[in-house]
Amino acid sequence: MKTTAIICEFNPLHSGHKKLIDYAKTISDKVICIMSGNFTQRGMPACCDKYLRATHAIKAGADLVVELPTVYATASAENFAYGGVAIADKLAVDCLVFGSECGDIEELRRCADILTDESVNNRIARIMTTGVSYPRAVSEALASDVLNQPNNVLAIEYIKALQSLKSNIMPITVKRENNFNGEPDNYASSGYLRKNADERDRYSFDYVTSDIDDGIEGKYKEYAAHAISVMTADQLREIEGVTEGLENRIFNADKSNGYDAMLDIIKTKRYTRMKLQRIVLNSVLFVTKDKVRLSKKAHIPIKALAVNESATALLRGLDCESDELTLKADRLYYSMSAAKPPKKLTKIF
Repeated sequence: MKTTAIICEFNPLHSGHKKLIDYAKTISDKVICIMSGNFTQRGMPACCDKYLRATHAIKAGADLVVELPTVYATASAENFAYGGVAIADKLAVDCLVFGSECGDIEELRRCADILTDESVNNRIARIMTTGVSYPRAVSEALASDVLNQPNNVLAIEYIKALQSLKSNIMPITVKRENNFNGEPDNYASSGYLRKNADERDRYSFDYVTSDIDDGIEGKYKEYAAHAISVMTADQLREIEGVTEGLENRIFNADKSNGYDAMLDIIKTKRYTRMKLQRIVLNSVLFVTKDKVRLSKKAHIPIKALAVNESATALLRGLDCESDELTLKADRLYYSMSAAKPPKKLTKIF
């Protein structure tokens, strides 16, 4: 039996995601989605809880959805990719399918190979000392704009992770024809759909749109601004992603006007808003640099969230419980959400 993995968030699932699942089904017998839990790489709570989003994936054609633990799901592209690929490798899948703006697997491999060169990484580090972000520094070092596009960044990190783990999984990329955040045509991004409720029926599905919780992000922001205000600069210094004195900017920032105003004060050229959102979430959950470092040496639990009734054989050997950090993140999420986790694994016919 041939299996294909897709590393995903489905936040929310839309027609472009369905296209990727449909493609994966043409090259394999079973499709396994490795999906973020209740918090995502944006450093924000997901638009609906992980069990609902897993059910959406099964209804869209996936056979099994397993959870990407929080320490990876809310991380930078490098660690997000590492966690997803490590799980795919443990599951012994045959292929990893992912979208990219480039659509050229050989070009993505070339960039991945270059980025494993120590001299190139030293050059990137020097460029970053001028205050630019990592993707921009990489683009300058490679003399290529491939890294200016988010799905290309993840695609390259997937390939690097496969190389690092010496995995036999075959990477396959599907070209993203559009990545709309403005006026969509045939497909719309998840970000566009989160912001434009009136467009969801056009680009997503009834079984998805009815589950979206538009209020949870606001509840989280209100909580996060208060939670981070009680942390000391010394505590903030230990948080994953905090470097070069950023702890002082965070500590000294006025938090009385709420989350967005706080981030506007902290933001710099080096620290993009997305990166700061991850740092704030890491602070709220107390994800330290040490915890992230140790996570790569620890057992990565593979917990099933939903399965097609015809694919229950794929459940053999999976874990029953999430790791401690993921359970902590879940408690926070469900304190803000009307959704409650199911008492047993969701099976979809």
